[in-house]
Amino acid sequence: MASRETTIRFDKGTLILEEVPTFLTQSALEVKWDERTRTWRAPAHRYREIVLLLRAQGVPYADRARAFSPTDFPLRSGLRPRDYQEAAMRAWLSGGRRGVIVLPTGAGKTIVALLLIEKTRRPALIHVPTIDLMHQWYAVLSEHFGGEIGLLGGGYKELASLTVATYDSALLHVTSKGNRFGFLIFDECHHLPGPQYQFAALGSIAPFRLGLTATPERADGRDRLLDDLVGPVCYRARIRDLEGSTLAPYRVITREVELSEAEAQAYA
Repeated sequence: MASRETTIRFDKGTLILEEVPTFLTQSALEVKWDERTRTWRAPAHRYREIVLLLRAQGVPYADRARAFSPTDFPLRSGLRPRDYQEAAMRAWLSGGRRGVIVLPTGAGKTIVALLLIEKTRRPALIHVPTIDLMHQWYAVLSEHFGGEIGLLGGGYKELASLTVATYDSALLHVTSKGNRFGFLIFDECHHLPGPQYQFAALGSIAPFRLGLTATPERADGRDRLLDDLVGPVCYRARIRDLEGSTLAPYRVITREVELSEAEAQAYA
């Protein structure tokens, strides 16, 4: 007897599934029965794994969750990656287009992201921790891609196929916009595993995810959550690897400061 068609829908940062095969409920993909709504649900970030598992098992499915399509983003300028940037891109692409790229400050993480936006061909939402960084990304995207660039944060609520959002604003909108983007980029991604910010990743169905940071480790150990939220570290270059060829010699001096409870929460 032919398998019944499974239906997948996006609902407020989660997935609703109909005609769910037993192997999904017995998997590690958090497909659970919601007694309140009498439906099968899963976290939105499990979308990719659920679809891949349905395909692998030959189960037909109707995807009513995804609200994006492949989109070309040709770069207007001929960006040429350095050898280590090319290596970082290869590592991310070969890792299933998920993962964290760790590069020192000044090593051109933004260039890597621009090149991967072009290669991935999916509407992209770039997450940043501050308003200043949001405007910097807006200027860079406008310069290299042109066209309409969306902004979420600092009073802006403009959505486009390429959008920059603060972590705070992305968190506010993920329950309604979490199916609009196929590619999530998390700049300074060490902020993402915070108790609240993590839901900006958990509530999105985006199958492709890129984390960028110079310092993925967190004092509270929550950086371990990045594997599930974005993917594992797929490439790392240290200061000593690039010093003299890409980076000018410099010293790193660590100064510890006390944070108030409010400051610690904001920094997380």
